[in-house]
Amino acid sequence: MKNISSMSIVILACVSLLLTSCEDPVPTDYTLEVVLEGFLLVGEPLNNIRVYRTLPVTDTFSIPEASIRDALFVVTADGTDIPMEFTPDSLGGTYRAKDTSYRVLSGVTYNADVRALGFTLTASSKTPPLFNWVRAPRDTFRYPGKDNELFRYDSLDIYWQAVPGVTQYILSIECLDTVAYGSYLNPQTTDTNRRLREVDLFDDGTLISSERTRYGFALQPSTPVVWNGFKWFGLHEIRAYAPDKAFLDWFRLVGFGRRNQYDYRLSNVKGGLGVWGSASVAKYRSFLLKDKP
Repeated sequence: MKNISSMSIVILACVSLLLTSCEDPVPTDYTLEVVLEGFLLVGEPLNNIRVYRTLPVTDTFSIPEASIRDALFVVTADGTDIPMEFTPDSLGGTYRAKDTSYRVLSGVTYNADVRALGFTLTASSKTPPLFNWVRAPRDTFRYPGKDNELFRYDSLDIYWQAVPGVTQYILSIECLDTVAYGSYLNPQTTDTNRRLREVDLFDDGTLISSERTRYGFALQPSTPVVWNGFKWFGLHEIRAYAPDKAFLDWFRLVGFGRRNQYDYRLSNVKGGLGVWGSASVAKYRSFLLKDKP
């Protein structure tokens, strides 16, 4: 879940300031807190879980410096312990299940217990049921051109099974290859990939303008795939997530990375900050063809 977890970095950048109430005389006062960031996707490995500490707003922000590498981390699945281990990476490192073949199960309650820097963090999430496409995205779309984006195309409508207890779904469209384009065609060509538009008003002035993924919400198990959802041409993966409440609340809090605020009172992590959420997901790969010359 790399794209999703990378956006929660905004939590660390501003949380020290938000922890200081409006009555405090000095807005740069610093209170150390520990942050847990975990997203469990049904059917996928239990990994990419991060544990951080907050940093003073007066310091230069560094994710590796904020990362905690020696936390005592225990995950239980319906009462069964899952041994966890730390693995380093360019952003300071993540925690994962020692059994790398383990896959997150549906309908299971996963509890997290993290002990670090004198703090004890606990959180719980019950994974949603699996679901499938009713009408999957098409294998191939052809972009109609900028002047025709607003026309209605029935072929863009997608449907998936309703998931009990889920009130909102999260959608994403990720470009899987921003370089190659012609190599996916038949016959192959040397044509390279490019963006749909040089100026993206949807992401204008945000930290996610350079990312390959677009996110959105659906209030029911269906939606049209709008052309504005694509940032690039070429190979894409379209996903529909059925989130638990913690997962959904986190997305709404940070606004897909466009907001630099985080309300710790809405977190499901006790004893610290962050999120411990889960979702089931349906995926489909589609190819977006460039508009005809």
